[in-house]
Amino acid sequence: MDIRKKFGLVCMGVVLLMAVACSLGPATPATMAGYWEDNDHNVTEIEYQNGQYVAVTTYYTVASSSQNSLVSSSYENGVLTWTYCPPARPCITMQTVSFNGDTLDVTWTNANGESGQMTLTRTEQFIGRGNS
Repeated sequence: MDIRKKFGLVCMGVVLLMAVACSLGPATPATMAGYWEDNDHNVTEIEYQNGQYVAVTTYYTVASSSQNSLVSSSYENGVLTWTYCPPARPCITMQTVSFNGDTLDVTWTNANGESGQMTLTRTEQFIGRGNS
């Protein structure tokens, strides 16, 4: 095979690799830090501080000025647990179960003894702070 054919094959290979890489889209975030929205439209802000994750605020996104009261946040053995109290509703404790880029699976319990599981989704929009 002559040098022009080899060069042509190499160029086609590079173009194909670039096309595949571009079609994969943006990389999935590898951190739990960010804003997470639950099924009831509460958004929790999680930050990475001093080698561990911490819940720092929670807001109810339907009412732009409604901040939930964050009672506690702890991080042990890779599990983040936080408790917040929405206005006029029972306090809720969330505990992370698994994290997969843009989804965060949690278990929850409330002050009435109810419990369950849900998936929080990463969100860019944090209406509770006036962002749009």
